[in-house]
Amino acid sequence: MKRYKMYKKAEPVSVNFEELLSSIVLPLVVASYVAYPVIYFFGATATVFFNSILALLAVRFYKGLKKFIPILNLNGEDAGFKSFCYPILSFLLVLAILSIADFGFYLLVLYQKKNEFSLFLFCSWLLILFGLPLLYYIFKSGQYYYQKKQQDLEFMKIILAINHDLDLFLAIDNIQFINTVKRNSSDIKIKNNIRYYSQKEFISAKTKNRQYYASKEGFRELVQIPLNTDTVLISWFSYVENKYYSIEIPFSFEELIIESEKSPTEKFKVFRKQTRILYLHLYLNGGARFFYKDKILIDSPVNTERLISEEDKKMKFGMIY
Repeated sequence: MKRYKMYKKAEPVSVNFEELLSSIVLPLVVASYVAYPVIYFFGATATVFFNSILALLAVRFYKGLKKFIPILNLNGEDAGFKSFCYPILSFLLVLAILSIADFGFYLLVLYQKKNEFSLFLFCSWLLILFGLPLLYYIFKSGQYYYQKKQQDLEFMKIILAINHDLDLFLAIDNIQFINTVKRNSSDIKIKNNIRYYSQKEFISAKTKNRQYYASKEGFRELVQIPLNTDTVLISWFSYVENKYYSIEIPFSFEELIIESEKSPTEKFKVFRKQTRILYLHLYLNGGARFFYKDKILIDSPVNTERLISEEDKKMKFGMIY
C-alpha cells in the first residue's frame, strides 16, 4: 500500500490559565511549602524520599497533571513500553519538577542555617523554573506557525458535498485527494453517512420532510486537499447492490479555480479567496461524477466492484447474513 503524507490540522497553542493555576501551580506550591520543613529539619536526602512518594501518588491518582504534561497522555501501541517505560518516565518527570521547585527552599535553608547565598544558583533556579516553560511555549507556538505556513503552501480549502440518489443506500468508506508527485493526501473523515429513505418511504413522508431530505447532502464539509491534486481514491459499499466499490480516478486540479474578490473594506485593500463547492454524486454500478461550477470534472459512469470478505462487510457496514 502506498504511503502518503496526510493532512493534519495544525492546532494553535492555547493555555487555560485558570486550569493551569488550579491543576499545576497551586498543587506545586502546596507541595513545596510542605517540603520546606522536611528540608529544614531532615535534609536533602529525606526531601528526595518525600518527593518520590509525592511523585508516585501524583502519577497514580492525580488526573490534573495529564492535561498539561504530554507524556502522561502518551498512548503507546507497544504493550511493553506502556507497562514498563511509561510509568518510570512519568514518575521521573514529576519527581524532577518537584525537585526543581524545592531547590529554591533548599537555597533558603542554606541561607538561614549557614548564611550562605549563591546568586548564580538562585538565578539558575529562576531560569529553570520559569524559563523552561516559557521556552516550551515559544517552541510550540513556532512549531504551529511553521506547520500552518507549510500547509498553506501545500493544501487548499474547498467545500466537499457528497450525495446520491434517494433510493440508493450506501456508506462511504474512504475518499482521498492525492498529489502523487509530492505524495500529499487529504485526510477526510466521513462521520455523517446520512440514511436516505427508500422511494416508498420518501413518498409517504410529510412534505416538509421530503423537501428537507431532497435538498440535503450526505456529506458537506470544509476540507483540505493538496495543491495540484492529480488522483482521487473513493471506496464505498452499496447496500442495494450488495457490492463494494474502490476506484482510482485521475483528477484535473486546474479546473478548481478559486476566484479572488476584493474585500468590501476598501480601506485595507485586502483580497480574500472565495471557496467554491465541489460536488460528488454516486450512482448504481459504481458510477461517480464530480461537479464544479456547474461543470462536469469527472464522469465515470460504471466501475467494477471489488471483492471483500463477509467479515469485513459485517465489521465495516453492519451486514448480517
